[in-house]
Amino acid sequence: MRHAVLLLLLFQSPDAVELERHQGTWRVVSFERDGTETPKEIIDSIERIVEGDHVVWKRNGKSFAGTTMKLDPKADLATIDLAPDGGPNREKVVHGIYKLERDTLMICTSDADQPRPKEFNAASGSGWTLVKFRKK
Repeated sequence: MRHAVLLLLLFQSPDAVELERHQGTWRVVSFERDGTETPKEIIDSIERIVEGDHVVWKRNGKSFAGTTMKLDPKADLATIDLAPDGGPNREKVVHGIYKLERDTLMICTSDADQPRPKEFNAASGSGWTLVKFRKK
């Protein structure tokens, strides 16, 4: 069985392997938006659940947002594009960059339809959001 899993991984595309690394439930560790840190009690209540290319955001166990994601791990800074399922940004794309190391994920995004961030920060006036996660 173990050999079959290894063979399957060998024949998967690099993009499919990268998508597989994102699967599962992620707990928010820190959340900063445009220079403002989110309070710990809110951070502790948020989870990001990834199934396939779909992400569901939950707060206190209740869904509050969903997006479809597209990854490009081959870019100089790995990129992530998010298409919201609904709401005012439904027809727009949120551009971002990410770094995934073992069980830690960091994503920096711009506002919808704005240029992709060039670095991992969310300084005041940037319009960027920086979120750090730990796999649950």
